Amino acid sequence: MRINPPTLFWILISAVLAADLFLPVARLDEPWLPWCGAALVILGIGISAAGKNRFQRVRTNVFTFEEPVEMVTDGLYGVSRNPMYLGLVLAGLGAALVSATLSGLILSALFAAIVRFWYIAHEERAMRGKFGERYDDYCQQVGRWLGRRGGKS
Repeated sequence: MRINPPTLFWILISAVLAADLFLPVARLDEPWLPWCGAALVILGIGISAAGKNRFQRVRTNVFTFEEPVEMVTDGLYGVSRNPMYLGLVLAGLGAALVSATLSGLILSALFAAIVRFWYIAHEERAMRGKFGERYDDYCQQVGRWLGRRGGKS
């Protein structure tokens, strides 16, 4: 069964809400946490939406398990190879901070690990298979999550 990243994100949000109600493990009593969390949710959704919009503007595939069509390397993709995923992970962390529970933080960390080792790993193999050296050069220039690099090492 293939669950697309946005679906898994909403499963995460539901799990954080359920954990907040039924299994909070430990409450984090800092009054600023929900505010920081809300800011991360907004920032993350904005980043993810901007990444998706860039894909749509160049008419390339946005679905994880379909073959890549075009390599996008400009805009947000000039500073992150995975801005859509980065945004979802930030929003997931934000939701955990809004819940202010240890269980929410654990769930958001699990979500980030699944994104990295399942979705991103799958897409990197597909991109390398389709674009070869061009993709490898891009990987040398732009970090998986965030950051420009100075060139080939």
